[in-house]
Amino acid sequence: MEIEWKDEILYQDLVKWDSRLKQEAPFFNELIKSINKPKSRILDVSCGTGDHLVMFAKWGFDGVGIDISEQNIAEARKIASINKVVDKVDFIVGDMLKLEETLKEEKFDFIYCIGNTFSIFTPEERAKIINEMINLLNKEGKVVIQVVNYLSHTNDSEWFYNPNISRGKNEEIQYHVRIMEWIVSKEKIRMYVLKTQQVARECDDFTLHNKTTEFFVIQQKEYEKLAEKNNLNLNIYGDYQKNSFEENGSNDLVVILEKCD
Repeated sequence: MEIEWKDEILYQDLVKWDSRLKQEAPFFNELIKSINKPKSRILDVSCGTGDHLVMFAKWGFDGVGIDISEQNIAEARKIASINKVVDKVDFIVGDMLKLEETLKEEKFDFIYCIGNTFSIFTPEERAKIINEMINLLNKEGKVVIQVVNYLSHTNDSEWFYNPNISRGKNEEIQYHVRIMEWIVSKEKIRMYVLKTQQVARECDDFTLHNKTTEFFVIQQKEYEKLAEKNNLNLNIYGDYQKNSFEENGSNDLVVILEKCD
C-alpha cells in the first residue's frame, strides 16, 4: 500500500531533534548573546513543531513561532507545555509571505528561518520575506536563514541524502531515503522522500509513504545583493560551526543579516 505523506508528518518523521538541537545550540547561544540584549524577543519563521523556540525559552527568552500548518502549531504548543514554557512562547498559524500582516506592530531582536523552508519560494517571494523580516526587526537585530547547499552536487545527476533505518515508537522497522535530482542545473531540484514502514513489530506487511517536493537553489550572490540593497551587514557560513562557505563543498548555506545603525 502506498500513502502520500502530509508535509507536517514528513517533517516530524525525518528530524532527530535531540541530536539536531545538541549540534546547533552552541551557534544560536553565541548568536543571541552577541545581540547583547538580555530580554531579546525572538521570531521563528516556519517554526514547525517549535523545538528551537522552546530551546530559546528554556534559556530565558520570549518569542513567537509562526507556521502555516495547524498540526505543527498544535504539536508546538504541546511541546511548550511539556517543557513548561507556555508563558514565554506564542505559536500562531500564519503564512510566512504575510509576516507583517499577521504580526501587526510587533518587533523582534532575532528572527530566523531554518530547515530549508526558504528554498521552496521563488526569488521574488524570498525577497519579500526578507524585506518583511527586516521591517519586523529592532535596531541592531539579526536575521538567520539556513538552506541546503545543493550546488555541492552540481556534478551529480541524482544523489541520495541521509538514508537511514530505525525502529519507531512501537518497535516497528522504518526505513527512510531521500533521492534528489536536478530539474534545471544550478536553479532547481526535485526531492523524492520514501519511507517503508512495518505495520507492526511482529508483522510481515509494510506500507510505503512518499512525498515529492521541488526546491529552488539559493546562491550566495542573492544574499549579497539583498544585503547591499537593504543596507545590511552580512555573514555567510557553510555550517553551524561557522566554517567558511564553499559553493562546491559545504552542505549548508547559513546566512546572518544584521540591521545597521
